[in-house]
Amino acid sequence: MRLTSLAHYQRDGKRLATIVSVLVRYGLADRLVNVEPDFVKRWLKHEDLEELAKLSLGDRIRRACEELGPTFIKIGQILSTRPDVVPQEIATALESLQTQTPGSSSDAIVAIVEEELGGSVPELFAHFETTPLASASIGQVHRAHLADGTKVAVKVQHPGIEEKVNVDLNILIHLARFFEEHDPELQIYGPLALAEESKRTLQRELDFRRELRNQQAFERSFEGDANVIIPATYPDLSSRRVLTMQLLEGYSIRETERLLSDGHDPARLALTGAHAFLKMVFQDRLFHADPHPGNVFVLDDGRIGLLDFGMVGRLDEDLLDDLLDLLIGFVGQDVSGISRAVQHLGSIPADCDQTQLRRDLAELQSELSHVPFDQLEATVLLDQFTSLIRNHRIRLPATISMLIKVLAMLDGTSRQLDREFSLTELLGPYCEDAIRKRWSPRVQARRAYETGRDWTRFLVGLPRVLDNITQRLSRQALTVDLEHKGLEATVDRLVSGILCAAMLLGGSIMWALGAPPTLFGISVLGLVATLLALLHGIRLLSKLGPH
Repeated sequence: MRLTSLAHYQRDGKRLATIVSVLVRYGLADRLVNVEPDFVKRWLKHEDLEELAKLSLGDRIRRACEELGPTFIKIGQILSTRPDVVPQEIATALESLQTQTPGSSSDAIVAIVEEELGGSVPELFAHFETTPLASASIGQVHRAHLADGTKVAVKVQHPGIEEKVNVDLNILIHLARFFEEHDPELQIYGPLALAEESKRTLQRELDFRRELRNQQAFERSFEGDANVIIPATYPDLSSRRVLTMQLLEGYSIRETERLLSDGHDPARLALTGAHAFLKMVFQDRLFHADPHPGNVFVLDDGRIGLLDFGMVGRLDEDLLDDLLDLLIGFVGQDVSGISRAVQHLGSIPADCDQTQLRRDLAELQSELSHVPFDQLEATVLLDQFTSLIRNHRIRLPATISMLIKVLAMLDGTSRQLDREFSLTELLGPYCEDAIRKRWSPRVQARRAYETGRDWTRFLVGLPRVLDNITQRLSRQALTVDLEHKGLEATVDRLVSGILCAAMLLGGSIMWALGAPPTLFGISVLGLVATLLALLHGIRLLSKLGPH
């Protein structure tokens, strides 16, 4: 694969050059300097790198993402939710990515709203403020009033953002494929798989209809809750690029001094927020995957409001079961149970040292066993666990990685509000309830039915499969494709050994027969061939090494 394939498109080629230039300048793609063609090098700038050299790797990645714009800011945020791949120091740096961007022109925003909703802004809204409340990488939010006076927030995509993002994503896929093919150090992280996962996630966020459905699901889940509010949505005033919702008038939960001055109880808010998220995970199996303090509001009446449902995580029954097995293993100090849960949850590389993995898990369990589980800081447990997973290059499902990040963020935010807060203490009842449900007669009956249905389908279809195989065998049309891996070196040594033996045999025959030319009665060709064969044989033996 050559990156020059993008040079056929003037726009993409220039954008690729810009991306490469920034990556190289921040020391994130040095390999490209020596391999990139002239069309990229024309845009590479040689600047004073002394200041950049002082930055940590995480800060360099963060600044590069911010300089490259919305697509890379969002990708950085996505990667910050992958602690199984991204080291903690880098994830922490990516969490602080600046998402505030200059707002688009009011004329362009009004044009999008009218095009998407099929009417003029004065017809759609009694009042629409053209100055945005906030502007992020993908879109911006405007305050508006409906005809009945209801205050709403209208989220509108930046003009042309989808086209820009798609160009960047295509380039990102090409770069990821390049690094996977040419950089052994990055291959172990699966850059192409990560890029494709980021592409899927970001393209989903570009469709506000998906966010609308997510938000409606959370609305139903927390309907009637006295402590948590999800903004109501207005489907008739929403589309792919416009989302209209109830305006929550409050402020971020991070403003602790303001909370105290307004008479709110930070400890109660921490407990309320934690229960809300644990309910999402263990009861609804649908959770808000981006709960940074800017998306958690405190209203005047003390309720907690949640915003931005573009990124959510969904736990199916099998994932939740594996997660429960992992938690049970830690609580019960069952290293074998933890190891089995990890193997069920993650994608373990073929060369993973299973013995060392169990030893590392046992060591982690031993360190944690001296602290009562309800007194253990969740952030410490999650950091150590994800570091172990990352060291063994185990890839977790994206949903589990997001959940780990959510729990760590929830624990950190809650401890800022209440130093005595313990997430692990709250986890107990939710886990117990989930375990009871897992072993309930109703769930077991449903699983037995599903298992029986699968076996029935298999047994019914088995005769047809066997008949197909038999017919193909009779027609000699059955083929078996075999793929070998790692045999190249063995085959090379085998061929070299055969040639060495042939040379030794031929040289010995010429020597014995005295084939001319001769020197002191010895065949010169036979002697040379024999010596070369012996030297080559010794070289082959030395390469084999000890077993």
